[in-house]
Amino acid sequence: MPTYKYRARDVSGKAVVGLLEAGGTDVAVIRLSEMGYVPVALKETRAKSNGFLRNLFKRKVGAKDLIVFNRQLATLFAAGITLLKAVQTLAKQVRNKKFKEVLGQISTDIQSGSSFSDSLARHPDTFPPLYIEMVRAGEASGTLEDILKRLAALTEHEAETKAKIKAATRYPKIVVGALLIAVCILMYLVVPSFIEIFKEVELELPLATRMLVLANDMFVEYWYILLAVVAGSYFAFRGFASTPWGKRQLDKLSITVPVFGPLFLKIAMSRFARTMATLNKSGLPILKNLEKCSFIVGNIIIAEEINKMRDSVREGRGLTDALKGSKYFTPMVVQMMAAGEESGELDEMLMKVSEYYDSEVDYTIKNLSSLIEPILLGFLGMGVLFLMLAIFLPMWDLTKMAQQ
Repeated sequence: MPTYKYRARDVSGKAVVGLLEAGGTDVAVIRLSEMGYVPVALKETRAKSNGFLRNLFKRKVGAKDLIVFNRQLATLFAAGITLLKAVQTLAKQVRNKKFKEVLGQISTDIQSGSSFSDSLARHPDTFPPLYIEMVRAGEASGTLEDILKRLAALTEHEAETKAKIKAATRYPKIVVGALLIAVCILMYLVVPSFIEIFKEVELELPLATRMLVLANDMFVEYWYILLAVVAGSYFAFRGFASTPWGKRQLDKLSITVPVFGPLFLKIAMSRFARTMATLNKSGLPILKNLEKCSFIVGNIIIAEEINKMRDSVREGRGLTDALKGSKYFTPMVVQMMAAGEESGELDEMLMKVSEYYDSEVDYTIKNLSSLIEPILLGFLGMGVLFLMLAIFLPMWDLTKMAQQ
């Protein structure tokens, strides 16, 4: 999705600048207007080649910082403390220097007359669009306390899911890392000794051994070429992933690839259902809710399906009419949403969908290691078999020569 650099004026006439993701220039202008800004200049930007290094050393506000802030702010606000005082109190407590600076700027903006949502919108790197829109809806409806609690629960749920996935994939990462280290040790310390023996004896080496010799030469003699190939492949992949077509293909692959595909699809379904239910309870229009869900669902393919729903609602048809025959929205999701539309309990049905897929995600994550182990063992077995053939076949020929 294109990123736009904008210059605008807020309601008090103060100049603001920032970055905004939108599906087009018209959409970007509409989103700026919704944020309370009057656009002055809008220009599409492209990711620079040094973006990775810039983001690597850039100070960031972590998900844990935002979760703690949400809970504490909701508690202080519920206790009757004014919003300005609550933000100032939390700004003194946070340890993250970047977050402390952001909260200080927010408190200054509130003191100068800006609304809380407008103050948050000036820091898109810290507060996502969904967060800002829900706060704005809470301010308009007078339910900011309830909105803050829902945001805290939503953020905690997202962080918990990511933590579970990291924990489940830790073992495969360790195995793959240990395997790579073992291969490097073999290539640098063990294999060269056997290769010297084979070179001294004029033997017709089998294919596996010739492949091993070539690989050893690449590791030892031409390591800089190998490093250049790896680095070039990495940057080529990043360039491909940064293009709209490339990102779409990777997103499609992520929900169709074996083992991980079903897991990511379930996570996307849960994220959509829970976010949609939370937004509906916040009092935002359903078209706006669908637009926000398409942004935060994290997958272009699923976002396209959500946009079909939005078009269906805009044309006066049902919410789920566009999903009939969908490859990615499961029949259970479509049926539950249709039942929620007919009964007027769409929020409750969406939460049930989210809870169902949360349980499915938990079950899949718990069994993820058992699903990955056969694949890892297969690759490990093929690697061991290759080394055995490459080393022991020539040794067998040497033994027969010695016997003669």
